[in-house]
Amino acid sequence: MNGIVGLKPSLGALSASGLLPACRTLDTISILALDVADAFAAFAVAQGYDAQDAYSRELSPPSLSAPPPGTRIGVPNRLEFFGDAEAEAAFARDVAALAQLGFELVEFDFSPFGDVARLLYEGPWVAERYAATKPLIETRPEALHPVTRAIIEGARKFDAVAAFEAFYKLAALKRTTGDAWRRFDVMIVPTAPRFYTVEEVLADPVRLNSRLGTYTNFVNLLDLAAFAVPSGLRGDGLPSSLTFIAPAGADGVLAGLAAGVQARSGAPMGATGLMPAPAPALAPAPGRIEIVVVGAHLTGLPLNRELTELGGRFVREVETTPDYRFYALPGTNPPKPGLLRVGDGEGVAVKAEVWSLDVAGFGAFVARIPPPLGVGALRLADGGSAKGFLVEAQATIGAEDISALGGWRAYLARK
Repeated sequence: MNGIVGLKPSLGALSASGLLPACRTLDTISILALDVADAFAAFAVAQGYDAQDAYSRELSPPSLSAPPPGTRIGVPNRLEFFGDAEAEAAFARDVAALAQLGFELVEFDFSPFGDVARLLYEGPWVAERYAATKPLIETRPEALHPVTRAIIEGARKFDAVAAFEAFYKLAALKRTTGDAWRRFDVMIVPTAPRFYTVEEVLADPVRLNSRLGTYTNFVNLLDLAAFAVPSGLRGDGLPSSLTFIAPAGADGVLAGLAAGVQARSGAPMGATGLMPAPAPALAPAPGRIEIVVVGAHLTGLPLNRELTELGGRFVREVETTPDYRFYALPGTNPPKPGLLRVGDGEGVAVKAEVWSLDVAGFGAFVARIPPPLGVGALRLADGGSAKGFLVEAQATIGAEDISALGGWRAYLARK
């Protein structure tokens, strides 16, 4: 509503030591900022395991990354905007823009996610709020805002039996929603279904605040990460906003998606009147090494699992400089190409992907590479360089030169 971004990290990514809890099992410190780059920079600095926090998790250092090719975006088949036609029109526009960018859009049934969302305030998780405020609510209840106190005091109607029943219901819903995630990689929802004035909320605080969380209250209960980002301006001049959601650990990909949306939004940052900068450059996190792949390790191809099993993360799509020849190597299974460095400007630019691995993963990955392939420094058209696959010149004798196709996917498509 204010034209800023919100990064809701994976559960346990940020230490909760010193945080006054609300729901201790679900609490996540979030980051609000004017743009994606600032929010993610803060997250990258703050993220880390805390042995003193019982709910802290050992997660890999975050790195801002583009969505891999073929990323599927789940779009709820039915959405409720509570009469806000401008919000509905803005979301439809944003979905259409994502389709134009080449993402595969997958409609899905949102109702089980909505069922989870209702558990947060209608189920016994409200008892966690009672536990957090017990020293105050039982000695000085008048210190709490009346609405807040009424919600928390509602925990008294729940007992241990109700808690276990809710846990069972959540487990069943996790199974149902987990099936939905097999169909898409990232979910997109409106950040808020409707804008309400302060006066409207004061007149009906519980119901309207609950509505504001329609598309976010399920996220922590299902161990998901999320990123809210301004997507443009509505017809009435107010900011529109999207929230990208994905399973835990996907913070970097969500930030990459959000950065692209904000850079194209045409919406000023907060109340500054300043326009967002272009999407930040993608780079691996400290302690990670980039590796350029050009063949069977590309996203969706047979050997890509060798990267993902070692914790590899997609960073971006690139092309090499036009200093290479590209060959289909005979007798390889699965089929593999060979990239050969030639004189400056005497070759072609070859399409590739950049992934990143931690030091141990990089070492294990390189150790698996069979001859006549090896690893060397590749020149990239974006001005950078990174380690990547090269082939011994001897192996290209008699191999089919497929340089004119400009990439391995084009070769496979021709076959």
